[in-house]
Amino acid sequence: MKPRKNTKPLYWSKAVDYLSQADPVLSKIINKFDADKYLVCKKTLFETFFSIITGQQISIEAANSIEQRVKQKAKRITPKNILNLSDSNLRMLGLSYRKVNYIKGIAKLILENPKFFIALCAMSDTDAIMSLSKLYGIGPWSSEMFLIFQYNRQNILPLGDIGLINSFCNNYSIDKKEFLKTIADYKKIWSPYCTVATWYLWRDIDEDIVQY
Repeated sequence: MKPRKNTKPLYWSKAVDYLSQADPVLSKIINKFDADKYLVCKKTLFETFFSIITGQQISIEAANSIEQRVKQKAKRITPKNILNLSDSNLRMLGLSYRKVNYIKGIAKLILENPKFFIALCAMSDTDAIMSLSKLYGIGPWSSEMFLIFQYNRQNILPLGDIGLINSFCNNYSIDKKEFLKTIADYKKIWSPYCTVATWYLWRDIDEDIVQY
């Protein structure tokens, strides 16, 4: 089931209590931040995809700058508005040739086959990531970001995310070479609330975390 925009996930409070008791390191991080802040879905389905694709392999600042320029040109970031802009226009606004193709491909999919996204709601996390990863320009990381920020799935652990890697290694005092081995143990501790653990680890390195 897709969450309503700007609403607190039903599992959030229970997850925070569980993680605070299960992991002393994470408990300290959680206690650093206001309890009235939490993960929410803030954007439309297409806006989330647009932000994720725009942010692939560039800095948050650069991605935000591109997104603002596109908003000024398109007025609103919707599938129809983006498809109405020429490829050359979008490239002049900062998007690469590939990202223009990725974004327009998603726009067409949303307009022509909305049932694709309805079907995702009934899938397991693994199946949803596999289904999304088959889309042009959408790999595992992009799929995980979509499930976290658009669907607020509660047990996503994006192992390829640089922010998660850096925060985890810093807070748990491990070498990055040991990241995958060590976090596998913590995944067992955090489940079924890996998304919440990830969200707090992100916040520990950037209080104003990116919102896809």
